[in-house]
Amino acid sequence: MRRRERTPQQVDPLGALSAGPLTLLASVAAGVYAVVLTTVSRDDVVSWPVAVGALAALMAAGVILVVVSRPSRAPFRRRYVVVMTVLLAGSAVLSGASTAGHNSLVRDDWVPVAIGVLVLGLAPYRPGREIAIVGVALAVVVGGVIAAEGPSFAAGLPTGLYVVVAVTPVLALSLAGATFSSTFVALVDRWVERAVTYRRESTDGLRASIARSVQQDRVTILNRDVVPFFTRLIESGEVTADDGARARTIAETLRGTMVAEADRSWLEHLLTASSVAVRGTVDDPAHIAGEMADDHRTALRALIVAFADTGVVDASDIRLVLRAEEARVDVRLTVATRASDLTIRHRLAPYFAVLRVVYDDLVVDVTPPHLTLRFSYDQH
Repeated sequence: MRRRERTPQQVDPLGALSAGPLTLLASVAAGVYAVVLTTVSRDDVVSWPVAVGALAALMAAGVILVVVSRPSRAPFRRRYVVVMTVLLAGSAVLSGASTAGHNSLVRDDWVPVAIGVLVLGLAPYRPGREIAIVGVALAVVVGGVIAAEGPSFAAGLPTGLYVVVAVTPVLALSLAGATFSSTFVALVDRWVERAVTYRRESTDGLRASIARSVQQDRVTILNRDVVPFFTRLIESGEVTADDGARARTIAETLRGTMVAEADRSWLEHLLTASSVAVRGTVDDPAHIAGEMADDHRTALRALIVAFADTGVVDASDIRLVLRAEEARVDVRLTVATRASDLTIRHRLAPYFAVLRVVYDDLVVDVTPPHLTLRFSYDQH
């Protein structure tokens, strides 16, 4: 069972979606920068196969960053960061080996800036502390490579100065990414805390509104069934055996309706509300839908409402099944399809991306004539 991490992508899935173009730009910029500087300083290269290997390792790290950060692969897991770190460290070592003994200037090395840019690209997807650790580790590797190359530099300055010049871009860009990640998560948490406070303050007014609504529903039931029955009794002036049976039937109906209304969850209200064009059934005998966290509710509600807006599924026949399994709740959502697999995945891609972050084990199965989603979450 995986626990949700405190990353910008986890606390604000929609915001992370907008970071995709910047992630691609960072990866492309790092690769182009490395190729250009390698070409410009080609006289320093003593082994082109090793130099190409260094560029390949860097570009492989960039490809991982772009591919894994795609909405369809969310959330961005730590194991990919480890792979990227190994590749970036390897690119630094290979780059140093490709110019061993002939690297006359540290300022024309592409390694510090290219590595720093890719680490910075992790900011929307990973925790700030982790990004800082990765940046420091790679700075140590870069510093070690530069220290080994110190005797070949033309300026004749102390090796420590070359190391400082080389590791500064790595540390600066990495710490910038770490600061962004940590600050973003803190700001979102602060906003959520304020929102929860405001919601609590308005609870009394909301309860009064709900009470009025429930009272109106009960009055409607009384006017529809009970009042006509008693009016007929008064007019007839007598009570028959059939009247007694009818009274029991009305009482059972009224009690059943009131109990059903009291037990309805937010999901059932959503699927019967006149304000949204969705309809369906909820199979939740343990009434566990009411225990969903706010982010779980928001993501699921957005998807269900989107069913009506996109028109790629039959929003009038949504079926949800919720079952508690120890500390987890398993959910299965089924809805009839109206479009092809490709169209459904394209139209609902942003919603699936958010669900993959909030429910990290989401499985999407488009097998006409049904779209089936399976996911789970921790009980609170």
